[in-house]
Amino acid sequence: MAQHVYAVPSDLAGEPWNVDLDETAAASLLRRASTVVDGLTVTARYAVDGDGYPTDLDTSDALRDATCAQAVWFDETGDTSGAEGRFQSMSLGSASLTKAGAGSSTGASGTAESRISPEAVTILAAAGLTGQAPRPW
Repeated sequence: MAQHVYAVPSDLAGEPWNVDLDETAAASLLRRASTVVDGLTVTARYAVDGDGYPTDLDTSDALRDATCAQAVWFDETGDTSGAEGRFQSMSLGSASLTKAGAGSSTGASGTAESRISPEAVTILAAAGLTGQAPRPW
């Protein structure tokens, strides 16, 4: 099954996101963001067309907006993989890394959470695509 991508670079460049990236960088962020959105909506049920994209405009809009919010999050944090959330500090000279504590907000569960845009989660929850109520961030 092919990877679904729910937004295009022109979506990211337009209102309300206004992210100024070259088309290749924007497409790459949107592809990665779409993967995160797929993970957040894995239990969602909605009608799809022959290519697996939603047929309902509201669902399609929510997936697009959540994908853009996630791409903006990646752009702002600079951490598309979540790897930065695994360490409290990091040095290049003499390669000194300090691992985040398991109980801290940047520990193992924090790593996954730090990769996910709160706005994307809220958009998907408001559309009924996550199985949870929107969080009041």
